[in-house]
Amino acid sequence: MLERLAEGGLPGYEVTLGREPERRLAVVRAVCTPAEIGTGVEECVGRLLPVLGRAGIAWEPPLWGLYPLDLEERMEIAVGAQTPQGEVMPGLEFEELPGGLVAETMHIGPYAQLPLAYNALFAAIHERGLRPQAPVREAYLVGPAEAPQEELMTRLIIPVQESTA
Repeated sequence: MLERLAEGGLPGYEVTLGREPERRLAVVRAVCTPAEIGTGVEECVGRLLPVLGRAGIAWEPPLWGLYPLDLEERMEIAVGAQTPQGEVMPGLEFEELPGGLVAETMHIGPYAQLPLAYNALFAAIHERGLRPQAPVREAYLVGPAEAPQEELMTRLIIPVQESTA
């Protein structure tokens, strides 16, 4: 991150408000520390995709990462894939993500630089007087198997509510 800041300064992230549809995801979960998130996501993907493949469940890209609002010493994360309504598969847990108002931005580059995008996203939420809601969502539009690190594309989405203050 420091190299990117030294080379090009703080990247500009456009934060927009929009509406996200309700989604049903087949998920696998892991418990990890903030430093272990990358490994936890890889492990979840490694468990999720084979189960979906064996079950013959057609899922819609992208893969989704689900995270708590606050990164804690030990936290639960999940990786999921959107599946058709009504699909049931032993060994898979399903999570319904409610639709509604969200703040979002796009990050292009290595996952290690995602904190820069999150700083911009949370700052914009705070400036607009909104309250962030869990889970924080990442949609992996272009992943490591498809492009070099500099070209990874991650959509960061945080459900928000208008503040009652």
